[in-house]
Amino acid sequence: MPLKIGDLQMTRVPKLPKVAAVFEVSTPSYSARRAGIDHLSAALRLGGLRSFEVDHGVIMASERGEIEFFHASGAVWARNAAAGRAAASELRKWDGVVESKTGGRRVKLNAEASRRLLGQARDLLESAGLIARDADISASVELDQVARLDAKGKEVAFGAGQATVKFAYTLEGMKVAGAGAKSLVFAEPRSVAGAFHAWRPLGGARKVEVPSVEEALGVGLLSDPELELYARAGHSVRLSRVDFVYLALPAFMRQAHLFPALQIEGSVSKGERGGGFDFARYHHAVPPKAYAAADLYAPYLAANPDGIAAAGRQQKR
Repeated sequence: MPLKIGDLQMTRVPKLPKVAAVFEVSTPSYSARRAGIDHLSAALRLGGLRSFEVDHGVIMASERGEIEFFHASGAVWARNAAAGRAAASELRKWDGVVESKTGGRRVKLNAEASRRLLGQARDLLESAGLIARDADISASVELDQVARLDAKGKEVAFGAGQATVKFAYTLEGMKVAGAGAKSLVFAEPRSVAGAFHAWRPLGGARKVEVPSVEEALGVGLLSDPELELYARAGHSVRLSRVDFVYLALPAFMRQAHLFPALQIEGSVSKGERGGGFDFARYHHAVPPKAYAAADLYAPYLAANPDGIAAAGRQQKR
C-alpha cells in the first residue's frame, strides 16, 4: 500500500507552481563539437590524438590524456592525465589559499584568486563553445581537501588539492539539476587538468499542469517500494530536502525534453535491527497523464523509469 504524506517527517513543505514549462532540447553532433574538442585538446596539450568508436560515443586518446564525446547528449569530457605527475602528493601549492570560517576545517581560495581562476575557466569553455548560452549561470571554485597521514594514521599535513570550477545552471528561476546540467573545469595551480560539459541546448516549450504537493510526491516517492517496506516495519522516513527543479539526464542517456522533478534528500531511521540509511533521489513531479494532455510522450516521462529515480544511499554508522 503506498505511503501517505502523513507518513513522512518533512522539515519544509515546498511551494509548487500551478503550471511549469517543459523545454525541448537538442543534441549537438560530433561534427558540431569538433572545433571545441580541438580547442580543448590544444589547451590541455594532449598532442596527437587517435580516435575510436565505442557504443556510447567517440574516444580520442594520446599518451598524455583523452577526450570523450557522448552521442546521446553531445557532452564532452577531457583530461590531461599528465597534469599532476610532477606533484609529490595530492597536496598542491596554490596562491591565495585561506582557511574557511564556516563548514568545519576547510581551505579555499581567497576572493582575488577565485576570481582569476573563474575567469580563466570561463574563457576556456566559452572559446571552445562548451558553456550554456540559454540559461542563467552561477559559478564557484572548490578545492579538494587533502590530509597527509603518517604510517600510524596521524595527520602530518592538511591543505588544498586540485581545484574544480563549477558552472551551474538555472532556468526561469529554477535550478537545473542532474548529471546532464553542468560545466566543470579541473585545474592545477599552473595549468588546466581537464573539463566536462553536459548541456543540451534549449528549444521551444510547452506548459504542463503541476499537481498538489501530495499528488506530486505520489507520482514517485510515496509509491517507492523500498521506503514503503521500511515505513511499514516501523521505521520513520524523514525528508530534509524537497526542491522543485528541472532534471537533465546523464550524458549517456537520450533526452528530448527538459522536465520538472523533485530533488529529494532524506533518511530512514534505524530500527531494532539497525538498517537505517540516508538517501538522495530525483522523482517526477508531474504524472504521465499531464504530459499526455500536453501531447508529450517519452520513456523518461513515465512514472519513475529506470535511470530517473536513481538513488544513492549510505549506511548510517
